Amino acid sequence: MTEDNENADVWTDGQTKSRGQQTLPADWRDQPVDPDLEENLGYELIAWEKINVVDDPDQVIFLPDSEEQLRDDAFIVSGESAVCDLADKR
Repeated sequence: MTEDNENADVWTDGQTKSRGQQTLPADWRDQPVDPDLEENLGYELIAWEKINVVDDPDQVIFLPDSEEQLRDDAFIVSGESAVCDLADKR
């Protein structure tokens, strides 16, 4: 193992810890376990509509409800198998 690899972060139980470090840095420890997306993380929540593609049952399209975002070409095309409810992944 090289010196660079020895100092690399490793994934442990869904959290990152540096090798040899037993706890998370203070700024991470002070964050809420279940942060509010808008207040704590600064996300602006908007509604998107999920549309199933008729010709391909594993393909879905997500479109924002905002006409302004539609004019800005905001959309997502994804495989149905890649879509999940994050509340189920806790």
